Amino acid sequence: MLGIAIINYNKYDKTVECVKSVFKTVKSEYKIYLLDNASQNNSYDELKAHFGNDNRVMLIKSEENLGYARGNNLCIEKAKADGCDSILISNNDIIFNENAVDTLLFKLRENGCLITAPRILGTDNKQQISVKAVRPSYKEYLMFSNYIIGNFIPKKKVRNYLKKTALKDEGYVYWTSGACFMADMAQFEKIGFFDPYTFLYFEEYIISEKAEKNGMKLLYVPEASVIHFHGASTGGSANLFTRLENFKSESYMFSNYYVISPVRLKIIRLIRCLEVLYTFTKEKKIRDAFTFIKESRKIMKSTPRKEI
Repeated sequence: MLGIAIINYNKYDKTVECVKSVFKTVKSEYKIYLLDNASQNNSYDELKAHFGNDNRVMLIKSEENLGYARGNNLCIEKAKADGCDSILISNNDIIFNENAVDTLLFKLRENGCLITAPRILGTDNKQQISVKAVRPSYKEYLMFSNYIIGNFIPKKKVRNYLKKTALKDEGYVYWTSGACFMADMAQFEKIGFFDPYTFLYFEEYIISEKAEKNGMKLLYVPEASVIHFHGASTGGSANLFTRLENFKSESYMFSNYYVISPVRLKIIRLIRCLEVLYTFTKEKKIRDAFTFIKESRKIMKSTPRKEI
């Protein structure tokens, strides 16, 4: 049986749409594990009214906001206890197109891989960057994972990099988006599911690194497609909390999985501080920007680190 993990935080309307799209499009045997992650509104009551008596849904209420990793791990453990051999991880702002889930499940079992990942479309029907075919070098990460340096990179270089990392047809990849993917339960358990240290962000990079070290495969399946209301659950680009959690996870990932030197990590922090200053200044959040600079320094000092 397939388990489907969906986390709600305040956005119950999007969650209802997501779950209903599962009902409408999935033919395989499944059970949804729907976690309300300590919402600060009436989300749990709304979800209970919609799905409380539906045996296709196990509604779970957490009194603590567990974040993405721990929240999904809770759902995964319940799915595993119910005998699910596969698990679909989905943001609550995903809408499943016809046959998307069934296709991912078929390809997962057919190929014996750790993960199958769909083509992710925006609400404008344009394809979002949801896979990376190859592992980026540190230099490539600096150049193409932020908009401060990105503004100074020639368009030809950007096109060449996207051509190198993008994938149009079905094939194995290094990285897939955490917004929506399916995993084989046994292999996922072998690599420890999600790392509970992270709260938001970089969980998929950590999975990619663990998969590569264990010889496990991630398969991109473009014939399976979903629609993603990108950013509906994170509060926008000038949100201090999410920016700090992003850097905490980024620092942790580069200190423990894709391991780089402290000097290189300081360069990444400098770039993130510049990004925050630029973005927050436009939103007239100067105080939050300086709070980020101060707190990000503390995060670097407190992050657990492997020796290199």
